[in-house]
Amino acid sequence: MKRVLFCVILFLAFCVSGAMAGELAERAPSCRVWINGEEVETVYETAVCTRRSWEENPPLTYVPAAIAVREGPYRVEAEFLNADVRSALVRPLSLGVEPEVREGRVCFFLDSPANLTVEVNGGIEGTLHLFLDTPDQDRPDPGAPKVRYFGPGVYRDQIITVRSNEIIYLDEGCVIYGQIYCGLGKNFTIAGHGVLCGSVYDRWKDTIVPVNLSNCSGFTIRDITILDPSAWTVNLLKCRDGVIDNVKIISARSNSDGFTFQNSENITVTNCFVRSWDDSLVVKGYNGDVRGITFDRCVLWTDLAQSCEIGYETRAKVIENITFSNITVLHNFHKPVISIHNSDHALVRNVLFENIVVEDAEMGMGDGTPYLIDFTTTESNWSATLNRGTIDTVEVRNVRVLSGRRPRIRIWSSDENSRIDHVHISGLVILGEEITDFGQLECEFSPYNGEDIRIVPDEK
Repeated sequence: MKRVLFCVILFLAFCVSGAMAGELAERAPSCRVWINGEEVETVYETAVCTRRSWEENPPLTYVPAAIAVREGPYRVEAEFLNADVRSALVRPLSLGVEPEVREGRVCFFLDSPANLTVEVNGGIEGTLHLFLDTPDQDRPDPGAPKVRYFGPGVYRDQIITVRSNEIIYLDEGCVIYGQIYCGLGKNFTIAGHGVLCGSVYDRWKDTIVPVNLSNCSGFTIRDITILDPSAWTVNLLKCRDGVIDNVKIISARSNSDGFTFQNSENITVTNCFVRSWDDSLVVKGYNGDVRGITFDRCVLWTDLAQSCEIGYETRAKVIENITFSNITVLHNFHKPVISIHNSDHALVRNVLFENIVVEDAEMGMGDGTPYLIDFTTTESNWSATLNRGTIDTVEVRNVRVLSGRRPRIRIWSSDENSRIDHVHISGLVILGEEITDFGQLECEFSPYNGEDIRIVPDEK
């Protein structure tokens, strides 16, 4: 009787919407994966959220995430245990992969490592997220000084405080429930092919940010995977001179932004994957300037909010020299792909959005907005200053929407003192149509906008 009662309690706990998802291993796998004939052991069931309206504790669903560290080329086979697979699609489409379905398995080849998804039967339910990495050439000696090594296994309730000049290494097969934190650290590295997970934490009681850095410099974060965070995922506050490379994020719960940078300078994010239930890539300014932030060669899947965002919190004096380049958005369901929301008093200037491909544009679902591009200087729920700032000199180059809904553009200055000026758009192609005039789209423009807002000839 006690055993039955325990099972009922456990079942009810899993039915609670989004508070705590439990440990990764508690869910039966929905997919098996083989690379070059060898089965991948590190396949986890992790939470995602497909609701298109914000909720405190939204109901969660689960998808397989596989991490494989192998030398290429790769012969991939995936068996979806809960689906009768009839067709499959591998994204990003730029990989040029044409999968085959043979005896219920999805099969395909890749020449080099990639962060990709495998969708089956024309939908997104149960999508496989596959992260293919090559083995480290400079893997640290676990026993070396200044190295803290976490080998295969499960580590619970870990708050890892990084010190200057240290290496924190999460090896393949390692799952850490907890947080990596550093304040005032310099010249440290967080690396490895392991997992940092927040699924055991309550979103509102615990609010554990998986990677939380404050006033740090000269750091590198690479290769790790972060699953089901209970808050912002990678948060930088007043940091500078950092590189983030090949970090993979899948988030599901309220305010689980991917990369969130505040008052930071000279940060580069490259080769990363983000599936988020809030902004995927976001720059904010609270009480210090922001400059020199670059997001390059990233793959995004944005279930809620914006893909590439500056704002809404823009209380810095200046936010400048921000670049989003070579970005692939697999799906965007809710709010804009490209956005600057200057809802405080900052001067936002010298921003570049370049070479962005939106494979599936579904903006406007739920309580979202239907914009591909959205630049505003209007008050918001997050405004903390009396006056609005300005936006000056924004280049949007070579943006392509491959499928989905036909999106809109909004460029809206709140008043004559909060103007948006010098916005140039070129190389915009939507659903196969080259856009050379704003009249081809539904656009919303404020009478207070500056005069130099235009579509310019494609330099090609």
